[in-house]
Amino acid sequence: MTYEIAISPSFEKDTKALLKKDPVLSDRIQRAVVSILNNPECGKPLRNVMKGHRRVHVGHFVLIYNVDDTNNTITLLRFNHHDKAYK
Repeated sequence: MTYEIAISPSFEKDTKALLKKDPVLSDRIQRAVVSILNNPECGKPLRNVMKGHRRVHVGHFVLIYNVDDTNNTITLLRFNHHDKAYK
């Protein structure tokens, strides 16, 4: 099954400044997204308030995403430092 990537405004805002400062992090994010595209269930399912979302660690950062199997879409929701990602 082929999925398409959708980017939320929050994800775009989170990554805009970080990617300018750290090009290595940009490469790591791209590899994480490719990994998610190949296997959307690779991320750990979140609980409680964030139930239905999944997360993947990218170094000290967390990429939070949602898989929509009916529309074959993976939405990248947030990308932030681990200490701030769940707030």
